[in-house]
Amino acid sequence: MRSQPPEFANVVLDSLTAHIAVLDAEGVIIDVNEPWRRFAEQNQGEGRGAYVGQNYLGVCERAARCGGEETARDLLEGLRAVLRGERDSYLVEYPCNSPDEERWYIARVTRCQQRGESRVVVAHEDITARKKAEAALSRTEQALRKILDALPVGVWLMDRSGQIVQGNAAGQKIWAGARYVPPEQFGEYRGWWLDSGKPIAADEWAASRAIQRGETSIDEEIAIECFDGSRKIILNSAIPLHEDDGRLSGAIIVNQDISARHQADEELRRAKLDLELANRNLQLALSREQDAARTDELTGLCNRRHFFDLANQLFEVARRYRQPLSAVMLDLDHFKRINDRFGHQTGDEVLRLLTRMVAPHLRAADVFARYGGEEFVLLLPDTDAQYARGLVERIRLAVAGQRLETGRGAVAITLSAGIAAMSEDDERIDLVIRRADQALYAAKAAGRNCALIFSPAAASSAAQNTLAT
Repeated sequence: MRSQPPEFANVVLDSLTAHIAVLDAEGVIIDVNEPWRRFAEQNQGEGRGAYVGQNYLGVCERAARCGGEETARDLLEGLRAVLRGERDSYLVEYPCNSPDEERWYIARVTRCQQRGESRVVVAHEDITARKKAEAALSRTEQALRKILDALPVGVWLMDRSGQIVQGNAAGQKIWAGARYVPPEQFGEYRGWWLDSGKPIAADEWAASRAIQRGETSIDEEIAIECFDGSRKIILNSAIPLHEDDGRLSGAIIVNQDISARHQADEELRRAKLDLELANRNLQLALSREQDAARTDELTGLCNRRHFFDLANQLFEVARRYRQPLSAVMLDLDHFKRINDRFGHQTGDEVLRLLTRMVAPHLRAADVFARYGGEEFVLLLPDTDAQYARGLVERIRLAVAGQRLETGRGAVAITLSAGIAAMSEDDERIDLVIRRADQALYAAKAAGRNCALIFSPAAASSAAQNTLAT
């Protein structure tokens, strides 16, 4: 390559942004470029020929003595070493602040030969923008670190290879430490899916899916075994990070310890179940109490009180829709004799036997109740007196054909019945029941083991017979 004239070299040097000076072997400045001159003019006011002919080594010595900065002394020592030939080059960064702004430079000192003579080139490059950017980045990183450390959730930064490069205090507290392993060793992290209880495989962790497939996972509930052996429930999230060109560059993993909340939820769930169980037991107890209040303990039939609750309702329906309704009073014949001869236990069994024998003849709408002692009552909706009599006759014949075997012999059972139908003049159900009771007395007066429909004449005759006895 042909040698260029000095004018060309000066043009090249003046076009550079760095401040460049050429020193002889003694450190005297023999030439500078245009940026050097401008810098000297702005800072020292010595004009365009600033420093030419001056010993730069002396300038640096005065700066080191006056400024007292470590970088100034470093530059001086490096410059001396290059001038003495102990080093071919030297580089140092240093501040050069003005009253108006903060500035930074890189000083490069390089030894070279020019026409057989030793020369030293000093270049000062303004790196203020870079240093400010680095300072801003450092402040941002410090602020980010403070934010991460202040967060109540664990945050982990992972690079594209899967290595965790940073984790905050909350994350290390959750895991009781930190263990940085590549994705193929994620099996060292012990975890279980909370919904199924199955172990989490190495490639199933949210972090692994994020860096391998770019998959985003939010709030996956998992159980983990911490590095101290304890277990926790956490929400595990992973968000992939991308370069500008779309390539995966890493991932952010977020852990939130929900062990206390999960335990509280579990305790609340158990408390709710206990409360529901207690409520069901209470409802069952209330139902049993209500059943006991409505049911005759011996026979399991409606008791007298509950019978009238139902009878009043059926009576009102029959009146409203002008439907027939019949009542039947049943009474076991000579029941006192059975108790006296065979004992009350046998008497109780006779009552239960009667209950079992009547039930198959009834419809679901019919009401069968124990009225008191050996008396029973039937209420038959949508039934007139004649149909009721036919039903009662079938029941009477079935009962009369039964014998109850006991240790003292067989017990013969018969019953008497009185039947009464509701009339248009009846305003209360007890009026119908009263007429059925009068018909029952008439049946007893007629010799028992029979069923009679109420009639005023039969009722009057039964009443007279009762008074006479």
